[in-house]
Amino acid sequence: MKRILSILLLASCAHANAEISAYQGTAAFFPDEKSTHNLPEAIPCVTRPAATGQPMLFCTWLTSTRYVDIWDAQRQQNVRITNKVNGMCQRGNCRIQGADVGNWKEDTPFQLSIWYRIGSSTDGKPVAYRTDATRQVSYVEAGSLLMKFYLDAGVPDNELVSTFDKRYIGGWAAWNQTKGEAASAAKSSSTPQSEWPEVKTAWCNPRMDDDCYIDNKKVPVAELGKWLPDISESNADQLGGHCEIILCFDKDDQPMGYLLQ
Repeated sequence: MKRILSILLLASCAHANAEISAYQGTAAFFPDEKSTHNLPEAIPCVTRPAATGQPMLFCTWLTSTRYVDIWDAQRQQNVRITNKVNGMCQRGNCRIQGADVGNWKEDTPFQLSIWYRIGSSTDGKPVAYRTDATRQVSYVEAGSLLMKFYLDAGVPDNELVSTFDKRYIGGWAAWNQTKGEAASAAKSSSTPQSEWPEVKTAWCNPRMDDDCYIDNKKVPVAELGKWLPDISESNADQLGGHCEIILCFDKDDQPMGYLLQ
């Protein structure tokens, strides 16, 4: 942490006179950035044109820039820095004046909020992780963490979308759609299947561990539940049926279910 703070002080002091202070007009209560306290665990990064027109990787949670007074234990005094630093990612390493601040696969200039390092999401997109973060997140989760941060800070409703759009690939619409798809997939996977296709024949090879056939088509044992409901052997007996290997049949020897492993 001390090394990271030294890097931030070195890099930010070089830019301190280049940008103005203040977060005026946001009507939001953001952390003071004197430490990682209350900053989101991860934030999404996005590539967009810089002021020069050149593509640049932005890993910041707000466009505005302000000064931050941070205590420098070595100098025994407060040092005023800006809350964003610029650097370059080359050959997989991202650096600020030679100091390592993360990794990214593309060669690109970047702008990074202090207290963050550049990395990848679980789905391979650019994400900045707080310097004390211990886990990797998906890109959509990084977006959710940022949105929660904005809501907690009191960003006005009429500014939420425009503020978020600058920080996420595809903007608010893409995040909202992906978040909805993930929630729908999770719900579908947790909803028990209630209907099954009509199955005329079923057979499992007693000499093989994973050699079952449904209507003469080979089906992995793990996917039998897509074709037949799970059933206990006692239930099959009560219904006048019987079980062989892991498959159960009714009194007419028609497939009626499988024994859940």
